[in-house]
Amino acid sequence: MLIVFVTSNIHYEVPELGIYGKDFPSISLTGSKCELMCKHCYGKLLNNMLHVEGPNKLVGLTRELKDSGITGVLLSGGCDRFGRVPFEKYLRVIKYLKDLGLKVFIHSGVVDDVRARMLRDSGVDAVLIDLVVHEGSVKEVIGLQDFNAYLRTYEILKDYGLTVIPHIVIGLYKGLPSNEFKAIDVLYKNPPKAAVFVVFTPYPGTPYESLNPPKPQYVLDVLKYGRERLNGIPLTIGCMRPRSEDYLSIELRAIELGFNGIAFPTTQTLHYLVERGVKFRVVHECCASIYEYVKY
Repeated sequence: MLIVFVTSNIHYEVPELGIYGKDFPSISLTGSKCELMCKHCYGKLLNNMLHVEGPNKLVGLTRELKDSGITGVLLSGGCDRFGRVPFEKYLRVIKYLKDLGLKVFIHSGVVDDVRARMLRDSGVDAVLIDLVVHEGSVKEVIGLQDFNAYLRTYEILKDYGLTVIPHIVIGLYKGLPSNEFKAIDVLYKNPPKAAVFVVFTPYPGTPYESLNPPKPQYVLDVLKYGRERLNGIPLTIGCMRPRSEDYLSIELRAIELGFNGIAFPTTQTLHYLVERGVKFRVVHECCASIYEYVKY
């Protein structure tokens, strides 16, 4: 059964099917601040999140959200100049959120052994990272000089027994091929519980706003290779991807290829599923939770 993920992070409604986005908000632990300022994001994506700056603020916000009925949160934020989301001062709050019965996912950014141990001990449910193994993407797009930073982060998180959900960003290097096949091979050799595929999408107000996303056929080639290579691993199409007409077929093709989940599908895709009798379940959680809903 296909899992359709819709949360409160994007305004989303398909009233004729009774589907609305709700729950599982994203919270920036750094407010609108980011030191790293990757060229494809430039801190702009933080504006779509709820903001806190300090543990007490996070406690207060999550209490309100819990009272409103949420079941979980995605903790995120801007990175420091070393590519790290500064979560250290929030570790006790993460434990508190778990005591409240909330599911807690986190964007960690780059980690070392110390930070990985902190995350493990906090009880966080899953750690989300971009698995970037393309030198130009790491150095030029993200702005780090350590080419192996993200590969090492993935391996460390796995070594500490954390549930790490890698994201492969297709076309991260200015919309061009970015070693996605190599990233898939990394996951083949050291499998995660699940993986998410997203697509570079030029964002207004960033240095890359005038660039083009990767060609649809290239995206499909990556998805096809990923599904074939990562047989037995739950895969989902994440929320960051172009929504123009020429990319619409990617959603349907991914489903045909055997992807297990999709975040915020187009109305056309949902109607297609209904018309074809394809069974799907709507889940109001971050799509990285696909590993809890699909078992091989």
